[in-house]
Amino acid sequence: MIPLPDPAPDLAVSLGQVLLTRRSRYTYRPLGLEVLSTLLRYAVGVQRRVPPHVLGTNPTAGGLPSLRVHVVVDGVLREYHREPHALEEVGPVGLDGVFAQPEFASRARTVVVLSGRMGPGLAKYGARHHRTVLLDAGIAVQNLYLVGTALELRCCAVAGFDDEVVRGMVGEVPLVLFVVG
Repeated sequence: MIPLPDPAPDLAVSLGQVLLTRRSRYTYRPLGLEVLSTLLRYAVGVQRRVPPHVLGTNPTAGGLPSLRVHVVVDGVLREYHREPHALEEVGPVGLDGVFAQPEFASRARTVVVLSGRMGPGLAKYGARHHRTVLLDAGIAVQNLYLVGTALELRCCAVAGFDDEVVRGMVGEVPLVLFVVG
């Protein structure tokens, strides 16, 4: 487990400014661990605890842990654990063949992978859970965009990817890739 450094104490940008300047961008620079820590903590980290739930900054249906967050940095896949705000190395991965637009593979240094944890939601919501997990992922992506913009990062949500390749990487239903840097 790789503990992440403390995130920046404040994102000193107004919400209005972030909303008006948010854009999808297609060139990326490497992220330092502090910036990655801040992005993950504010976008998908812990907001509060309401036993038995640990609620994130990205609300989810029923407060259930419906999403898993992985990060690919320079060819290494790591799973993000919001408690204890750390990354766990999974192993090396290649991005060739992942994206429908191959130029993303050569440009992307950091990719956040959101996948669906179907078990918890299926037990509560049944077949409707496929909708709730997509909504949960959409909220998380919006948070990633807003925090990324506040941090002056270049970001792009990507839905065009090979599902089976990404499923093989993360072991669950892939929902969206978020390229950032």
